[in-house]
Amino acid sequence: MGLYWVPGHAGVQGNEITDKLTKDGYVQRFAGHEPFLGVSRQNIRRKINQWMENQHLVLWHGPCSTQRQAQELISGHDLATWARLLSFNRTQSRVVIGLLTGHNTLRRYLDIMGLCNNCTCRKCCTEEETSVHIVCECEAWASRRHTHLGSFFLDPEDIRKLSIGAICNFAKGTGLL
Repeated sequence: MGLYWVPGHAGVQGNEITDKLTKDGYVQRFAGHEPFLGVSRQNIRRKINQWMENQHLVLWHGPCSTQRQAQELISGHDLATWARLLSFNRTQSRVVIGLLTGHNTLRRYLDIMGLCNNCTCRKCCTEEETSVHIVCECEAWASRRHTHLGSFFLDPEDIRKLSIGAICNFAKGTGLL
């Protein structure tokens, strides 16, 4: 058994059969499972990831977005940040995500959920206890903010630039974690 060259269209029986099968395959529709052209897994994954990212952006920036606080403190889709977050244990992840999204055990959120009737910050007793208040504004937490986040008072834009590890350390320092 071997591979041999034969002159084309010269009456060689095996070559003539091959030519006929090739022509028949060319003019007939494919019968079988679609798609019949190979598509690499890498290409499929890339297309799915692009679609998911586009859907995320539509929801994140869309007119019906209800993620006001999360948008205020989170810059958006950042794979490095989320990879770092996945390295945290469950408690750390829950507290950091809660702090950044507003879904946490701070008094304002508990009031919204009907679990508390006092929204006032338990540390300064002057403002509503929200994530933005704790992480950016509360005078009672200023020294902890300076220690863990590098400034006594911050704007939400500053929080977007911080590492997720610094936010986790701040949460530990405040006793939220």
